[in-house]
Amino acid sequence: MSKIYLVGDEKYSFEHTCKALSKDVAFFQLRLKDVDDEEFLKEALKYKKVCFEKGIKLIINDNLKVAKEVDADGIHVGQDDVSVTECKKEFPNKIIGLSCGSLDEAKEAFLLGVDYIGVGAMYETSTKKDATVIGMEKLKEIVDIATCEVVAIGGIDSSNFQVIYDAGADYIAVSSAVLGAEKPQEIVKVLKG
Repeated sequence: MSKIYLVGDEKYSFEHTCKALSKDVAFFQLRLKDVDDEEFLKEALKYKKVCFEKGIKLIINDNLKVAKEVDADGIHVGQDDVSVTECKKEFPNKIIGLSCGSLDEAKEAFLLGVDYIGVGAMYETSTKKDATVIGMEKLKEIVDIATCEVVAIGGIDSSNFQVIYDAGADYIAVSSAVLGAEKPQEIVKVLKG
């Protein structure tokens, strides 16, 4: 079973991103921060077709309207985004993921009944400049009490991914480590563990 959670954004073209979308990817999150809903929906529909064909779960980042319109497999939200409660009400029976940067946030997420938490940053990351590194010990603490799946995120690449798996994370989230490569499909093969 694949353990890769790929995050795509505006930096990488649809064509390039699709090279990385294979059976070795479990989830694909479309994270478009600098486009309007119409453009987001257009891109999401293109990715939905590819994800459906490859058996990859499509997750929309922080846009409930687009997630519903495209009938995505789920939505991912941050601590300051639309609430998990609202996502459950507006988007029932779908996957809901929540970003957590501490043990307390993770505990709160478990009480909310999310399907997975995104825990990080594991390492320094160029994708999210303001991310706080929480490190391996905190990841292990969270994994030990987790009541849902744990996706580790932030600065993970082919040089450090194995320790994340060893710490018990269910999935590793990657973006530039894969999509920043000339041949992203080859990096995906390395990261699947």
